[in-house]
Amino acid sequence: MNNILSDNVLSHLQDVELMILKDFVDICEDNDIEYYLIYGTQIGAIRHQGFIPWDDDIDIIMFREDYEKFLKVMEENPSEKYTIFDSRYNSEYFFQFGRMSLNETYWSEYWDNQVSFKLGIHIDLFILDNLPDNKLKRRIYLRRCFIDTRLYSLSVLKFYNFSKIVNLALNITHSLLNLFKLNDKYFQKKLSKLFRKYESNSGQYVTDLTLRERVVFKRSDYKPPKKSKFENYVFTIPNDDDNTLIPIYGDYMQLPPEEERVGHILNEIDFGKY
Repeated sequence: MNNILSDNVLSHLQDVELMILKDFVDICEDNDIEYYLIYGTQIGAIRHQGFIPWDDDIDIIMFREDYEKFLKVMEENPSEKYTIFDSRYNSEYFFQFGRMSLNETYWSEYWDNQVSFKLGIHIDLFILDNLPDNKLKRRIYLRRCFIDTRLYSLSVLKFYNFSKIVNLALNITHSLLNLFKLNDKYFQKKLSKLFRKYESNSGQYVTDLTLRERVVFKRSDYKPPKKSKFENYVFTIPNDDDNTLIPIYGDYMQLPPEEERVGHILNEIDFGKY
């Protein structure tokens, strides 16, 4: 698959995503919802005061209580401009984070023709969930979430973009999961409870349970948020840059090798009227 994001298309995409981000922040500020620029977007704010030049998405993270508050606000105030994606709204949406998607646009990745929904140009809404205080319990819990998250995606998708042997193994797994009724609806219910298992725990440890690295953060790494410039606007980022970025990226102030400066591989993108 070839990357369809030429320099002009990428610049246009970043402009549209920035518009979505500003609309999102307006909603958060109007409703006292806390958010943080995170991952590549946080690095962009710190290192470039805007987008990483080759970055093609915007990453936000919220504590679970703020994410749920945001969803409630959007449910009570339906938007003609945006659709919020979350697995509770469509079990085929197998991602365990939300997306704020711009209506009348289109963003197509390799899995697009295997699901019933169509994703638009969007920003990603990651979630910080509580973890148990006990170290052993944390490790077991993180591993369990990691495995079940991958099984969820396998229950929905038949893969075809790997080697023949890997594709065969994944497709067999997909068939077996569905044969035993371990399908998207099953995993949606299971994971919605699993990810919130420690929701009432007021301990110091939290994480984004979708991270491959299974990194553990402290609340104080995020709270209180601090301000940072991003493309001539000011948004909020985590309190501690090192503790939130080094475990994932290492020296985040160092530019990666040129061959690693890549974004998503898209089949198609449509900006609609935007």
